[in-house]
Amino acid sequence: MKKFLSSIAVFIIASGFVFAQSAAVNVIKKALECDTVDESIAYLEKHVIPVEDTCSIRVLYAFTGCIQEQSGLYSDASKSFAKAAGVKVSQEAINSFKLTKEATPQEKIVYNMLKKTPSVLVLDAVRCCLNCGEEKTALSYLNSNIRNSKDAKIQAKIKLYEVWAQLCNDPTDDQIDSIAFFIKGYLSMPEMESVRPSLLFTLWYVTDDDDAAQKIKSQYPKSPEAGVVTGKASLMPTPFWFFVPRKGNAIAKAQNEQAKNITVAKNSNVEVAKKDSAEKKSAVASDSKEEKIKRQQVGLFGKKENADSLVSRLKAKGFKAYIEEEVRPSGNKYFIVIVDENEQGNMGLQLKTAGFDCYPIF
Repeated sequence: MKKFLSSIAVFIIASGFVFAQSAAVNVIKKALECDTVDESIAYLEKHVIPVEDTCSIRVLYAFTGCIQEQSGLYSDASKSFAKAAGVKVSQEAINSFKLTKEATPQEKIVYNMLKKTPSVLVLDAVRCCLNCGEEKTALSYLNSNIRNSKDAKIQAKIKLYEVWAQLCNDPTDDQIDSIAFFIKGYLSMPEMESVRPSLLFTLWYVTDDDDAAQKIKSQYPKSPEAGVVTGKASLMPTPFWFFVPRKGNAIAKAQNEQAKNITVAKNSNVEVAKKDSAEKKSAVASDSKEEKIKRQQVGLFGKKENADSLVSRLKAKGFKAYIEEEVRPSGNKYFIVIVDENEQGNMGLQLKTAGFDCYPIF
């Protein structure tokens, strides 16, 4: 777990300068020394209250949000980012910290958290809301003072997140067509250039638009979006991307495209490949003993009729699907479509082969 916490710290740290000691530096240092992520989060939440200077309070809330987001605790992360955004800190107070060339990891973290403006922190909160299906809360954040921002990139993100919020609300086929129409309109606007890869990816993912895929690959070949489109990278298993309604099966096509490009080396290289494969299978078998997949989550919906529709399609393909209800802290009720894992442990593969995306539950 300490290795995981260190990786989060590296993710947050940027090269360059840092400022001298502050209350936040000491709290973060001790939080990173905790044995588990849960202990680290608990330590941060406990020690942010006694801190008196507002700079440190904003930093600690923002850093807590970062750890929670990296841990998949999206609802908690959204609240932490929102709290950070609500802490008023003057630019003079931020600039009062003296920058030095020497830096400890925790000092670099504090510096990077301080660079987050309230608008950026609100967008962080919105992103986390969308990742856990809380589109109403996301929209409430977007309708705050953030709309007064004069930053073109902030305004572009607001429009992008509004589109994503609509996708979280179980749109019908006609509504998906309408959303796609808005995306195409945004793609023609110069002020939306900063989020253009995300817009193209959304269009491709939701509508299976081949033209959008080609533009991603040709215009943004090194982007994360291009990696997913070409099958070289996978989406993070967040509810947002896995369960938004869409036409076609763009992800399956990307995986098939990548599979066609894979060639197996001859002679000695074949033996090396076989050895590597055997080692990977052994590692997977070893891991499965520690943590086994119990079920596959195939859908997450705010409307029961959409969940019922998916269950019917799954049953038509021979899968024994059922629905579980979950009420989030916000009061929103969600309907989760589940298929139990089989004895062979390949239910996820069977579902994907049949054209259904799924998310393993351990």
